[in-house]
Amino acid sequence: HLASQMDGVETAGKIHTLFGIPVIYLTAYADKSLLDRAKLTEPYGYVIKPYDERELHSSIEMALYKHRIEREIKKRDAILFAVSSAVEWLLRISREDHREPRLFNAADIRDILDPVGLALGAGAIAIFKTGNEPPGAVTLLYEWGSPEFSSVLHKPEFKGSAWEALGISRWRDLLMKGVDIPAVRSTLSEDEKRFFDLLGVESGVILPIYMQDALWGFIGFFDLVERTRSPDEIEALRITANLLGAAMGYH
Repeated sequence: HLASQMDGVETAGKIHTLFGIPVIYLTAYADKSLLDRAKLTEPYGYVIKPYDERELHSSIEMALYKHRIEREIKKRDAILFAVSSAVEWLLRISREDHREPRLFNAADIRDILDPVGLALGAGAIAIFKTGNEPPGAVTLLYEWGSPEFSSVLHKPEFKGSAWEALGISRWRDLLMKGVDIPAVRSTLSEDEKRFFDLLGVESGVILPIYMQDALWGFIGFFDLVERTRSPDEIEALRITANLLGAAMGYH
């Protein structure tokens, strides 16, 4: 029984709308009018008393699983919408007045990365280019950071250092094969931890950026705490990296 004037159905609707918390009804009532009202609140289950504890436990487990999957799908879709909208906008403004496509600048890249970073809830995003002078040198070209992130754009270690000097020579071989690298600092080798320490991050997903079928560089989506990204999130980030490569290659 609730102390307020709202009944259980109305309360459940408020909880779901305001906080996005999954709701399961446990009730002794099964009349159609109540069921119709309950449906409008988008419940994750409806269990009639008397109930079996195993049935209730299964309903809770399924509700939590469904809720987690729905959240991952929403986040994936938000990431893809953010990057596709930003890339489309950049390509459109570059063609205004029938001008030749112009080169991206740091502000353009921030316009792409900002909505992606916010949708992902990331701590930082960094785009590195692998150059030829010296052979295979790694340079940080662009970054985006949350308010808690301290910029590393001007660190000398990120201005043309060798993969080996940064402790990430193993990553070069994987990225050249098109392999994504989900990484958590506590599981990295001591050499690879140095790269994360320079960035000031605890976890991330590193993905290759290709232009004309050749490795141009890589992009890292980083978190300031240890976090494991879901397969759906990584797939969205992979598409993001491909779109960025295509857009920058166009320019």
